[in-house]
Amino acid sequence: MDVCAGGTISKNDTSISFVNHHEEACTLSGCTMPGWPTTNPVVPAKSNGVDGTLTVPLSTPATVGSYSYTGSCCGGKRGAPVIKVQ
Repeated sequence: MDVCAGGTISKNDTSISFVNHHEEACTLSGCTMPGWPTTNPVVPAKSNGVDGTLTVPLSTPATVGSYSYTGSCCGGKRGAPVIKVQ
């Protein structure tokens, strides 16, 4: 899932894989999803042409809904990214 675009995962997933195409690390904060980590995850920066990736574990399986969050590297160019669970 792109850190600045959000995306869709399936109900009962227990983790979310994020990809960072930016040259700076990206802190993901303010997520309203149940089970989201209490410490803000940081997706590493793109380095040597390779996108940064991070798998964020959820403490409870994902439940159907739409959950917004903020990515520190996204620059507010669009609305807050959303994780959609279906």
